[in-house]
Amino acid sequence: MKVAEIKSKLTTLGVEFDDKAGKEQLAKLLKENEEKSEEQPVETTEETDEQPEKTDEQNKEKEEPVKYVVIHDFKDLEDNNTVYIKGDIFPRRADANPGQERIQKLLSKNNKIGKPLIKEQA
Repeated sequence: MKVAEIKSKLTTLGVEFDDKAGKEQLAKLLKENEEKSEEQPVETTEETDEQPEKTDEQNKEKEEPVKYVVIHDFKDLEDNNTVYIKGDIFPRRADANPGQERIQKLLSKNNKIGKPLIKEQA
């Protein structure tokens, strides 16, 4: 066995070694670590095409942000007076992040117009 092959096997086993070590030292190190790996059972995981089930919390993190549809025309005084017409998507800009408090205000009648202005898009 060549030095390069021994080094490759040591690397595969995850064994650190001196790159300048001679063939005899490397072979001895390999033999010791192969014996250790035979003594310790190797944990194997079955590979399947099935994805592990995700928890509800994990699904929420990966989902697209909730989008809203305008149900009553209004001028958004907190977004440079952007005008929204019934049927528009809120927020208009994809990079806009109005915040949960602002969303709750627009979903409820606790705003200057006194009625819900948006609803969750189905």
